Amino acid sequence: MTTCAAPTSTLAVRLTTLLWAALLLCCLAGLPVLLGVSWLLLPLLAVPAALLAWPLVWLWRRLSGTARARGWRRIWLWTVLGLWLLLCGLAAAPVYYLAIVTETRPALVPTVTLTNGPRTVVMQGMQHVGSERFYQAVIYDLEKALTDGYVLAYEGVSDSDAEADAWFRDTMSHGKDLGSSYRELGKTCGLSYQIDYFGPLVADARLHPERHVTMDVNTRAMKQEYDRLMQANPAFAAAMRKRDAEQSGDTGEAPDVLSRFIAWQQGGDPRRSALAGTLCRGVMTLVLGRSGGGESDDLNAVVLDFRNRHLAAELLADQRPKIYLTYGAAHLPGVMALMKREPGWKVASVKWMRTITAPDHLEGQL
Repeated sequence: MTTCAAPTSTLAVRLTTLLWAALLLCCLAGLPVLLGVSWLLLPLLAVPAALLAWPLVWLWRRLSGTARARGWRRIWLWTVLGLWLLLCGLAAAPVYYLAIVTETRPALVPTVTLTNGPRTVVMQGMQHVGSERFYQAVIYDLEKALTDGYVLAYEGVSDSDAEADAWFRDTMSHGKDLGSSYRELGKTCGLSYQIDYFGPLVADARLHPERHVTMDVNTRAMKQEYDRLMQANPAFAAAMRKRDAEQSGDTGEAPDVLSRFIAWQQGGDPRRSALAGTLCRGVMTLVLGRSGGGESDDLNAVVLDFRNRHLAAELLADQRPKIYLTYGAAHLPGVMALMKREPGWKVASVKWMRTITAPDHLEGQL
């Protein structure tokens, strides 16, 4: 019996040692994240650990005679410690998951080339907020397209009259300055706002306006389509009435989740800023991956479908041989489908570009 018990006892010791080593490593991996949020999380996690230890110790003592031979308090304290180490790692796991998702399942936008032989249209999918490297690559491609004789076409709903402009601000952006909101979101996520990189092209448009054109509707056209759908489409009208009721019930006294998140990020140290950036980039990657680059919204009948029809008609009617279009990536599938319905038009190539990456932090010494 002694010779049989010794190996069993040695194996148990080795497994126990490996278990505690794994728990310790789990906790050490979670500490940078937890401390980035608040050191108070460390003692707070001891509370659920202590509560979970009670039923576990009771069950262990019921099933194991060896455990019953030991002191109850000693077993409970060791169990609390083990659970606390585990919870420290599990609490940080979502952050590591989001970081891994950003790198392994990145958000992508397409660059699609369509042609009917005499004419070529390149459609570059865009994203309002993205990494600096993405926008630098896009600007390089656009400047190269200019040298290759392309006309550059852009997205951008234009103003029309005071009534339609006010309707657009209230309906589409809830009265907010979208540019400032995108710029603030980019800063929080460690990303950039697309407009901030189009300076060279704006300068070129002043010198050569014939090489630049905006292919979009104005606010009056959007309002007219909205009013038409309210009359002709009962489902759309019901969705809009529900949306208006929800917005009117929002007193605006409490900041939204995004505002709270930005305030939390700005109130911390660089470690918190880095953590907020990881969270933000991961969530954006998941959302964009699930939605195909666009959000599911009842207003898409106006924001996407209506503008897609207008854009496809503009591209088909324009007789210039080479057009390079930059437009929101959510528009591209619909526009492609409409253009491919026309005789002779086909997809010549598709290239994918990554829009979200962690910012580079490089430091040298002079």
